[in-house]
Amino acid sequence: MEIEKALVGSKNLVRTGWMQKGIPPSIGETVSQHCWEAGVLAYYLGNKLKEKGVNVSPERASAIALFHDIGESLLGDLPKWASDRIPQKEELELEAIKELGLDINLFIEYKELKTIEGKIAKLCDMLSTYLQAVRYSKLGFDVSEIIKTYENGINELLKDEKLKPISDEVIKLKKNINEK
Repeated sequence: MEIEKALVGSKNLVRTGWMQKGIPPSIGETVSQHCWEAGVLAYYLGNKLKEKGVNVSPERASAIALFHDIGESLLGDLPKWASDRIPQKEELELEAIKELGLDINLFIEYKELKTIEGKIAKLCDMLSTYLQAVRYSKLGFDVSEIIKTYENGINELLKDEKLKPISDEVIKLKKNINEK
């Protein structure tokens, strides 16, 4: 069954960007670990938005975040240099998701950023990477470029009117990881 391959593949697939920064595979974050953290963050922040009266489905935001990188279980985690230069990367990811027998709508919602749930998932994808980079930095790895890039991306997403109500929550999460 293809979904079993995806599960095993993503559990064992260390994210390429970390290895390129010198993080050994033995402590490298896997695609599954990243997606799980992004999904938990999406559920948490989605609920925070809901508490503030925003019409949002934390469950959908979490599902989008959980599945945003599922195509990588077949394609591999391409380095940013390569993925920026492959014009049909998104189409390949869609094909991989279809081959796994999964609904492509979650991926499309994540890529298009037209819904609040898709925006939350993207924010949490970036936030998860940022938090992991800070963890690696504390272990002595030079991931300052990743921290800066993702911090800028997070700040840019938080300019969106629909996400502004959770800016304080995101700031708290970033502050907590930096203080530990």
